[in-house]
Amino acid sequence: MRKLFLAAVAAFAVSASSYAGGYLTNTNQSASFLRNPARLATFELDGAYTNPAGLAWIGEGWHFMFNWQNAAQTRKITSTFAPFAQNVNQLGNPTKTFNGEASAPFIPSLDVAYQKGKFTASMHFGITGGGGKATFNEGLPMFEAPVSVIPNMLSAASIPADAYSAEMYMNGRQYIYGVQVGVTYKFFENKGAAKHGLSMHLGARMNFASNHYEGYLKNISARMGGNMVVLSPFFSSQSSELMGKAEQATNASQQYTLLADATTDEALKAQYQAMAAQYAAGAAQAQAGAQTMAGLSQKTADMELDCDQKGWGIAPIIGLDYRVGNLNIGARYEFQTNMNIENKTTVNTTGVESFAHGVNTPNDIPGILAIGAQYQVLPKWRLMAGWNCYFDKKAGMSGGKQKTLTHNTHEITVGTEVDVVDRLTLSGGFQNTDYGTSDAFQSDLSFNCDSYSLGFGLKVKITKKWTANAAYFWTTYKDYTKASDNYNGTGLPGVDVYSRTNKVFGVGITYDL
Repeated sequence: MRKLFLAAVAAFAVSASSYAGGYLTNTNQSASFLRNPARLATFELDGAYTNPAGLAWIGEGWHFMFNWQNAAQTRKITSTFAPFAQNVNQLGNPTKTFNGEASAPFIPSLDVAYQKGKFTASMHFGITGGGGKATFNEGLPMFEAPVSVIPNMLSAASIPADAYSAEMYMNGRQYIYGVQVGVTYKFFENKGAAKHGLSMHLGARMNFASNHYEGYLKNISARMGGNMVVLSPFFSSQSSELMGKAEQATNASQQYTLLADATTDEALKAQYQAMAAQYAAGAAQAQAGAQTMAGLSQKTADMELDCDQKGWGIAPIIGLDYRVGNLNIGARYEFQTNMNIENKTTVNTTGVESFAHGVNTPNDIPGILAIGAQYQVLPKWRLMAGWNCYFDKKAGMSGGKQKTLTHNTHEITVGTEVDVVDRLTLSGGFQNTDYGTSDAFQSDLSFNCDSYSLGFGLKVKITKKWTANAAYFWTTYKDYTKASDNYNGTGLPGVDVYSRTNKVFGVGITYDL
């Protein structure tokens, strides 16, 4: 039970989740992305993140962009497991729904670029991973499943029980702050009738991870004789009672042993020795029962965790951008960020050392290959498309979990923009994300579902120097069903259905000096 509790907590390391992108990567770094996620060949300022080589075409001088996003995500686990029918709050119903909420009310980002001649220096700051908190106020199936079988276990041990209850809670938040800097060099640009150009970007992102996890599992109880009984003190009391009986039996055995040693009557000696052996056997039996009860008391004792984690790592970035006629092609490769996070633990009564103070855990951010294209069909109409590949199978996760993935994450984006009038642009886009998840990878607090997303919004040129963006982006997830013949280690069959929702609103402002 303790190991399952900590396995759930550890899962937060990859689950306080990204709202668009891979397991540990947020690609929605601007309102421009939200209104059209196909940004991999853009040469606007949000390209400081999506296509830094494209900044070669942004124009001379300083450029600034600030974005704010509000994201709301829900997670639902619908579990069917026969012993759940003994939950005192839903007697007779083996299906239970566990609801979780992940919110990020403030996701900021900042982009800055300065172009002088053939060189463009750029900077991007944002929450490039995580960016929110996840809360399960009623715990998780992996918490409740081992608790739910307790009534049957007690009844099998001649302690009649017909229901159970427990107080369960889990909360975690994860932020990966990214500071990206780099330089773009324009090799050439032909502005004639057959315009074309080539540029290259070299840069790096410093990633800082800051996580916090807290949770508890307490007051595990069973209904015995019509009354709910908290089990840990009950088992502790039973253990003490049995230890008392063991001590009494031991004293009695010692007394009969002394009497046997003191008498010369062989018949009486044999009788005393038999009584001593009988009491010694009773003492051993009571002591064994006391140890069993003490173990049960420990297993059903309250558990609590309060842990912060910190870590950092650097990812080199290279990019290319090529323009020919009305077509622009952008490519970017981000190297893997090798990162360990270190525990700063204030409370850990779980008995599991992996969350002890000072312990390090792998938390790599995978490498990314991104390729996109943008084509100007008409002077006021553009089409975009792109492809992202996240090399998740090579990125170290806690417990080597990446080895259970069936393939790397692949993402396809398409979008369009129309300049309705000179100052107003409307846009929309589509993104499809295909994860390589497996039953071994999915768990209650670390589950990802294949999805598609839609975004739409507008860009308004307020003045010659000021531009505003506003957008809405939502994701539809495909439910993932996981069936097991050994549900959460109970030895019984059970089924989990994982579901998610995601909605993001964002605004941005750009200033060209």
